[in-house]
Amino acid sequence: MPGFWETAIRYFWRPELPWALGFTYGLGIVLLRFLRADRRMIINSLELYAFCLLGKFVSALLAAFDLPTGAEIVHEIFVVGSGLIMIHLTGLFLFRMAFPLIRLRTPRIVEDLLIFVGYIAWVLVRLRLAGMDLASLVTTSALMTAVVAFSMQDTLGNTMGGLLLQLENSLKIGDWISIGSVSGRISEIRWRYTAVETRDGETVVFPNSVLMKNPFTVISSPTQKRPEWRRWLWFNVHCSVPPGRVVDLAVQAVTAADLPNVAREPEPGCVLMDFGPGYARYALRYWLLDAGPDSPTDSLVRMCLFAALQRAGIEFAIAEHAVHMDVDSEQRRARVQAREGQRRQAILRSAELFAGLGDDEISRMAAGLTYAPFASGDVILRQGVAGDSLYLVAEGEVDVWSEAPGELRRHLATLGPGEVFGEVGMMTGEPRRATLVARGYAQCYRLDKGVFEQVVHSRPEIAEDVARILATRERQLTRFHESPEMRTTTEISQRTQSILEKMRDFFGFR
Repeated sequence: MPGFWETAIRYFWRPELPWALGFTYGLGIVLLRFLRADRRMIINSLELYAFCLLGKFVSALLAAFDLPTGAEIVHEIFVVGSGLIMIHLTGLFLFRMAFPLIRLRTPRIVEDLLIFVGYIAWVLVRLRLAGMDLASLVTTSALMTAVVAFSMQDTLGNTMGGLLLQLENSLKIGDWISIGSVSGRISEIRWRYTAVETRDGETVVFPNSVLMKNPFTVISSPTQKRPEWRRWLWFNVHCSVPPGRVVDLAVQAVTAADLPNVAREPEPGCVLMDFGPGYARYALRYWLLDAGPDSPTDSLVRMCLFAALQRAGIEFAIAEHAVHMDVDSEQRRARVQAREGQRRQAILRSAELFAGLGDDEISRMAAGLTYAPFASGDVILRQGVAGDSLYLVAEGEVDVWSEAPGELRRHLATLGPGEVFGEVGMMTGEPRRATLVARGYAQCYRLDKGVFEQVVHSRPEIAEDVARILATRERQLTRFHESPEMRTTTEISQRTQSILEKMRDFFGFR
């Protein structure tokens, strides 16, 4: 007669056990290595498998105590549990490792469904091996199944809805959708519900049956080719302004500006949509690259359009039936103009370029300045383009970029209030040497060639001081470009003479 422990070990250590152990823990180690996001779940599965092994050992002890019926029942329970864990780990390996390697991605709900079918099949196999007639089991449980299905019709409807939505590829994780008054990104699709995370950080849960019965809009999808979402910006302009001018100005404002999240292709467009009492209604259309920050991007586009219309002297239209009350007096308007004039003169005096000018010359130039506001991302000057005006920064900041052909775009400097840019092009007619882009909202004043030309003709000796300052500033710019030119005082003097000659030719004085 075999001893107690020999009987227990023989009952426990069956021929299939080493294979099952090697498969389960070998697969678990592989999954732990590559599926770091699911480590906790994999560890729990391996711990449950160890618990099942302990249960099998308990059944072996029952057999050693000569309790065969109890031993078989306990052993079968933990065999079923071990099989379920092996099916679960196999499903993780197939759906989250093997299939993605061959670029076959299945919805999570399909993964859950197939693993659940595997569980049912395993339980039925063990029941059949235990001698149960499966046909009679199905027949006797038909009535119970009907009762359960009737009582859970809403749950089953949600489950089937979620399954169909994913099998038809109607919705995917990461899709931006709009349903009713809710708009957001799908964060989870489960058996019973679909979770939508709104832009306010709220999570709205929709039963899948609701999505099946009601229309919803897919705004954008991770698999969709960019750009993703077209936006409309409506605005009104007085009918006295030619529509062609408004359309060109609006399109140029958005196209030329460096606006994040606004697509370059397809290009923005502007269309005349309707006429109202005294105004024309326009729509500026552009595409977003990312549907998430829609409101911040729309705000940037509105500011860009507003600044462009202001620079062009175009105001938004107000309906003709609006009542306006003007309580301004001549004295108040004079005070406002005087303050604006003083502000312009102060900006001119703070610029080193105009340090040699007298009060009368400063006043004459201040009267000729043009107010030029820019929105964030507006390109004020483009490198390589000829120009006949310079700009003075009153408020905000302007970035200086180098965009030389064949080189990466480089940030050279940031200009603040009181600084001047575009002066070489205005003084000599040479192409712009850098690209200037507004950083945030920037208030500038533009000085055109004609205004400065009057001052130079009245006092030509001013040109010498201006040329010397330009040559010094140019030396700083060449340092940014890492150029070996203009490193000595002699070279600065030579460049000063060169600039002076160009100014004389450009402005026509000697």
